[in-house]
Amino acid sequence: MGKMLLADPNRVDVKIGALLQKFETKVRVYPPGTCPITAQLSFLEASMNQTCGKCVPCRDGLPQLAEMLRSILNGDATMDTLKEMKSLAEFIRDSADCAIGYQSAQDLLDGMETFKIEYESHVRDHICPSNVGQKVPCVNLCPAHVNIPAYIALIREEKYADAVRMIRKDNPLPTACAMICEHPCEERCRRNLIDDSLNIRGLKKYAVDHAAADKVPVPAKNPSTGKSIAVIGGGPAGLTAAYFLALMGHRVVIYERHDNLGGMLRYGIPNYRFPKDRLEEDIRAILDAGDIEVVYHTEIGKDI
Repeated sequence: MGKMLLADPNRVDVKIGALLQKFETKVRVYPPGTCPITAQLSFLEASMNQTCGKCVPCRDGLPQLAEMLRSILNGDATMDTLKEMKSLAEFIRDSADCAIGYQSAQDLLDGMETFKIEYESHVRDHICPSNVGQKVPCVNLCPAHVNIPAYIALIREEKYADAVRMIRKDNPLPTACAMICEHPCEERCRRNLIDDSLNIRGLKKYAVDHAAADKVPVPAKNPSTGKSIAVIGGGPAGLTAAYFLALMGHRVVIYERHDNLGGMLRYGIPNYRFPKDRLEEDIRAILDAGDIEVVYHTEIGKDI
């Protein structure tokens, strides 16, 4: 008969296991734009803490690599430091007794190759390249880069119309995104450090349910530029282009081959998933943005 071992919650291994789960969560929600050298140093230090101390390349070599990484981050390294670090990592990879040593070294070598520009920038200019820099995770992972913390704060204050305005600043389809967005913003939500991500899409839906998009006035458009712009297709992309062009003061003509606007939002998504009356709320708000004309039943290249 099999035996079941129930771990004593007071055992040190059990307590350490709970601590490591928190560490795993911190790694999983690493913010976009993190300096890759800082990340590599963190991973290397984690490997150093796992060494048994019997293998010299691992026990003594990994701390030396970590010290070289610190010198790069502190601006004290030279190009020769990179060569020395690569040589030492190759030695550890080829001579360590187990994966703690040789895989850690290989990971560092891979990072030096993948992030070569970042390493050289730190040595030469003592700073990350201009395209590297921590960003707010939810905003960065949102395809439209909507200011998510701002509209969540507005929802908390029960300022639902202002929340819709904040969303609309970057995305004129707040209702559509509230209903069907795949919410990549939640992937690295800082709340994951505590328990789980915020239901960001649910909060957005709460806002548009309390302040319908077509009931929240759109921003005032700029003075007319006297220019006209044609937009081919009245799907999500065409509607978004028309909205922002109209706010800039241009006259916009949307050529749509179907009976209604919406594109895949209307014809590709079933009604139970995204009711069409809710889609109309976004469309009415967009058409109110300025001088926008819609020409239906017209296909570019065929009808005109």
